[in-house]
Amino acid sequence: MNNVSNTPFATVAEAYNRNADKYDEFIENNPNLQRMRRKVYTHVASLLPQGSRILDLACGTGTDAFWFAQHGYTARGVDISDGMLQRAAEKAKQLGLENTATFEHLSYTKLGKLGKAQFDCAFSNFGGLNCVADLKLVADEVRPLLNPNAKIIWALMPPFCLWESAMLLRGRFRLATRRFAGKSTVFKEGLNYPVYYYTPKQVAQAWGNSVQIESIRALSVITPPATNKDFAIQRPRLFDLLGKLDDLVESKFPFKYWGDFTMVTLGQK
Repeated sequence: MNNVSNTPFATVAEAYNRNADKYDEFIENNPNLQRMRRKVYTHVASLLPQGSRILDLACGTGTDAFWFAQHGYTARGVDISDGMLQRAAEKAKQLGLENTATFEHLSYTKLGKLGKAQFDCAFSNFGGLNCVADLKLVADEVRPLLNPNAKIIWALMPPFCLWESAMLLRGRFRLATRRFAGKSTVFKEGLNYPVYYYTPKQVAQAWGNSVQIESIRALSVITPPATNKDFAIQRPRLFDLLGKLDDLVESKFPFKYWGDFTMVTLGQK
């Protein structure tokens, strides 16, 4: 669907349209977000051989799609924000990646327009799918697009974040508890819209009995959330130390459920 004005995602799309010109600056000047991205890329590269075709859901300005294209993959990004996609198209031309990183203005509910059985991985990074009230709707749209043995790698915000919860000690009750109900309201660029928090089990349930969880990994469980970029800039040594602790616990129970994001990998049974 090239027009999302009549969909539940209209407000989300407009918020990101307004944010498109500033989005890359936030990414590029955020050491913690960059650290998390490196972890995601290392994980993807460990699972997918070069030449794999990746469907990038909620691709934004194409940051992940371009990394894939520069490392031997072909990426197809979809997003509901035409402002973000305009930036992605500009960057693709600048980088000379128009053939290996392509983009489509589509709602999650209209992915059938992409065709059938062509992707080796359904990928989504850093909470784009947290704007969706029912992940099963996304899974049902994506499933026909995947090749046999395709991987699903989604990084979403979980309903509990250790760092945010610790803000209770500083009296920041709203921040500390915002995820507990499984839903909260985000205020962005003068607009507000709901976001939904998902456990790995809920992600797997959205796909049904045809898949199984292969791995669960926390992103930033000991280090601060991505929104707190100043911490890493102002306290680089402490940030590095916390990062090493992150490395030790990110895949261990219960910490793997407690990050700013949870990277869930599903495989076909």
